[in-house]
Amino acid sequence: MSLFPLEGGCLCGAVRYHIDGPLESVDYCHCRMCQKATGSPAVAWATGPIGGFRWTKGQPRGFRSSPIGRRWFCADCGSPLAFEGFEPEGKTMGIALATLDDPTALRPRQHAWVGTRIPWHVIDETLPQYEDEGPPSGL
Repeated sequence: MSLFPLEGGCLCGAVRYHIDGPLESVDYCHCRMCQKATGSPAVAWATGPIGGFRWTKGQPRGFRSSPIGRRWFCADCGSPLAFEGFEPEGKTMGIALATLDDPTALRPRQHAWVGTRIPWHVIDETLPQYEDEGPPSGL
């Protein structure tokens, strides 16, 4: 049984997306940009090549948060939805796992950017931890 397709969207339903895969990594990001963009101590992302992803309803707003990427969110309800990475090897799209219709479909396999982890945030210590994005975690 394949886990694809995956679908999800924002809180108000104005923006929806579809993922056919593949995914390269599923991880928790503890970087300061993710913390500030979401108001959360960490964000669980599923990331893969942009070709396996498409918006299916509405058009989210984009914010170029750094030279390496753009964050996508719903302009109506403000839900943070995705991170589009401009990688040297090709564009990627990371989807916030909690925005999936079934957020239990994927489980993070590692922690990234733990150097900026908020100390009071308790994490799963059994998962690998990396000071940067870490290697692809696979599925």
